Amino acid sequence: MFPHLACLSAERVFATGTSVRVVAGIRTAQVACSGCGVLSRRVHSRYQRRLGDAAAGGQEVLIHLQVRRFFCGNPGCAKTTFAEQVPGLTTRYGRRTPGLDQMLQAIALALGGRAGSRLTGRLACAVSRSTLLRLIRAMPDPPTGQVKIVGVDDFALRRGHVYGTVLIDIQTRRPVDMLPERSADSFRSWLEARPGVEVICRDRGGCYAEGAALGAPAVVQVADRWHLWHNLAGAVERAVARHRSCLQDDPAEPGTPDPPAEPAAEGPLGLRTRARHDEIHAALGRGLTQAEISRALQLDRKTVRRYAAAATPGELSGGAQATRASLLDPHLPYLNARWEEGCRSTGRLHQEIRARGYRGSLRTLRRHTAQLRQATTCPARPPAPAPKKVATWILTPPGNLADADRAAMARITARCPELTATCVLVRDFAGMLCRRRGRHLEAWAASAEASPVSELRGFAAGLRKDWAAVTAGLTLPYSSGPVEGHVNRF
Repeated sequence: MFPHLACLSAERVFATGTSVRVVAGIRTAQVACSGCGVLSRRVHSRYQRRLGDAAAGGQEVLIHLQVRRFFCGNPGCAKTTFAEQVPGLTTRYGRRTPGLDQMLQAIALALGGRAGSRLTGRLACAVSRSTLLRLIRAMPDPPTGQVKIVGVDDFALRRGHVYGTVLIDIQTRRPVDMLPERSADSFRSWLEARPGVEVICRDRGGCYAEGAALGAPAVVQVADRWHLWHNLAGAVERAVARHRSCLQDDPAEPGTPDPPAEPAAEGPLGLRTRARHDEIHAALGRGLTQAEISRALQLDRKTVRRYAAAATPGELSGGAQATRASLLDPHLPYLNARWEEGCRSTGRLHQEIRARGYRGSLRTLRRHTAQLRQATTCPARPPAPAPKKVATWILTPPGNLADADRAAMARITARCPELTATCVLVRDFAGMLCRRRGRHLEAWAASAEASPVSELRGFAAGLRKDWAAVTAGLTLPYSSGPVEGHVNRF
């Protein structure tokens, strides 16, 4: 049942708390030196090691092992003394058995640090997340063998400052190597040392294309399809932003009656004025004089006189001040006429009435134009969709769009021939990309170069600079997807 304990002499087994303790010693009388291999019987000293073992019966197992240190009898050996080791049970400086280490390594590889640490607590072999990560780092790198299809991309060692290069075996989806820098020379040297590479999957970056052309000119380079689509999406968004004026729908039909304006809510000052007006007029109705009302309400006689003279509270709300003569009054007919003609610039109107003799301030004119703007009723216009949203509609298959989005897209393309041509070219490219019909790339590029959309002409010109890799990317089944997955892990 416990083959790794077969060479031990168990002295005592007992349970304490949630763990099982095994006190044991080693049976062998002589041990080979770890340096020269000469057998030795001379014991130098003894000490006790405590080893964690795999759980038994849902309980933690700890082995208290009595270990001997021997003298080496070989005068030519560099070791004077050495400690005995049990194959399959102990390692130098180890505090866990190899079996427990293998189990923890499997948990760490499957779940990582935090989740693996929680699981080990339930398996009666609790360790921290840092221990699990150290076990992963201590594992030897797996042999890579011959790599035929390699993916290359950069990753940030220090974002914005220092970048390295990661190389992935596309067939096994496992990392092959990492380079400390992102340059064409380092990638060329790596390819020259591995002549068996046949296909290179990369993004549209220039340094890896240059390194592949120098280090392995006969290798097929494949441009990643996601990066091609991403570049096309950027060109489409720029084209839509250039036609921002075509995104606005027509204004609402004239003649629609405006909704009735709700009466403005009366503020605290208005409520207090109304209450005081009612109180003063009620006192006058009882036959009190203004002097008596002034003493009773502790108000100035002028205030009582003003409230008594007002028939309604509305006469006390500052209406007299609003009708006070102003330097702007002689120019109001001219201003209203210019406003109806469509001149809405306060600065321009100020210059015009200054030429007509206005000597008032610009602030007075601004108050008047603000009232005119508030009184002017404009036909309601729905807000224009953002260029990024319209670009998303163009890049989405029509069958996946909502009915409202599809109708809005139809109205936009009916107003703008360039966006109509953009839709046609984008859908043709999407079909070529999804179905890997690279043989149609030449015809599509010619149509894009002849189109009125300058952004798509620039995109086609960029494809021409990397034509062989783009054609391979739209034809072969390889992509940089596994590479991007590993870069995200980094």
